[in-house]
Amino acid sequence: MNESSALATLGNIFVDPAKAYDAIRGHNRWLWYPLILTILAGLALVVIYFTTVDIGWLFQQQMAARHVQMTPEQIQAAARFQSRTTVLIVGSVSTVLVPFVVYLLSALYYFLVGKVAGYEVQGYGSWFSFAAWSNFPAILATLISLAVYLIRGNHQVDIQTLNLTGLNPLLFHLQAGSKWYGLANQFSLISFWVLGLSIFGLARWTKRSTTHAAIVVLAPPVVIYGIWILFKLV
Repeated sequence: MNESSALATLGNIFVDPAKAYDAIRGHNRWLWYPLILTILAGLALVVIYFTTVDIGWLFQQQMAARHVQMTPEQIQAAARFQSRTTVLIVGSVSTVLVPFVVYLLSALYYFLVGKVAGYEVQGYGSWFSFAAWSNFPAILATLISLAVYLIRGNHQVDIQTLNLTGLNPLLFHLQAGSKWYGLANQFSLISFWVLGLSIFGLARWTKRSTTHAAIVVLAPPVVIYGIWILFKLV
């Protein structure tokens, strides 16, 4: 396996996942390809969006979503901490750190499950690679959001509404003031693709049943979002 095979795997993870998962097994250093591309795509969206969005409008939308009532003087004072530079820096740092944190935690989870279940694949690095490659199709959501923002040319738009594969823009149409707005924006057609791909890949790597793989992959999101929903209901 060489660098050309690593580059080919970037395409195979979309069109031939069986071949992709077979190729990346044992080639942990290849994880930098999907990881760096994911971060670069996210940075492109963040930089372009926050350098052009109507920052005053965005601040007002955020305050409205939190149901915060403020006087004009309070708004002006708070806006000083909501400068374009501040949100750009915070957004950029988050874009770089979040994939690392997500993949680190995912790898730890698979690593621990693998130890308990006796998977053939045991190394933490292998599971970090598995997480990075399994989540790579999510880059499409980022690229779609960037394309939609550039095509629309509207600088008064919530970044959450730019992903046309999201279930909220497609089905729910919840506004920023809704208590379910944040939760609804967590789900998209591509996120289900990533989950399905992870199930397929785990079953292939471990040679366990699809049912077993589905339980392992779906357990964390079911618990996390289940708790989130419960907090929303109380």
